[in-house]
Order: sequence, then structure tokens, then C-alpha cells
Amino acid sequence: MATKLKRAFLVYQGGIANVFRVDCSNLSSTGRNAVRLLQSDFRTCANFSQGLKAAGVIVHTAACNQAGDISDSTWSEDLENQPFSDKFIVV
Repeated sequence: MATKLKRAFLVYQGGIANVFRVDCSNLSSTGRNAVRLLQSDFRTCANFSQGLKAAGVIVHTAACNQAGDISDSTWSEDLENQPFSDKFIVV
């Protein structure tokens, strides 16, 4: 039986973005169990996130100014002070 996607995060990371399925809406990795659904440019990830939201998924927007795999990193809701923040699309 497939598990229904209930929560997701659009996470901006430097010049790219990620969309993660999460078990809970934590900014820290505790209990979040983030699974990457997509990594791409800002617009593609924002459009994908908007589609998830239209399908009833709760989507939060965050940022993580770290290199590499950020699935277990702490994310931030302080979008204004991130690199490329003028290009972010908040879902």
C-alpha cells in the first residue's frame, strides 16, 4: 500500500533548490525523515511544490546555505538573508 504524501519542504540551497518529503515540519532533522523528491533550479522546484500544494500537500519553504546533501541539516525560515533570496519563490 502506498503512503500518501502529506508534508513537503521546498528548500533553497545556494543556486539550486530541493523538494523533500518529510514526516514532520521540523527545521531540525529530528524526526523529519527528509526524502528528496527533486533537486533542480529554483523555478522547477517551486513549480513542483505548487503542484504538490494544489494536490493537498502541506508545503513549507526554507533555506539551507550549506554544500552537499542537506537532508539531515538544520534548515532556516530566514529566507531574506540567504544568497539569491531575490530569486526565491515562496510556496
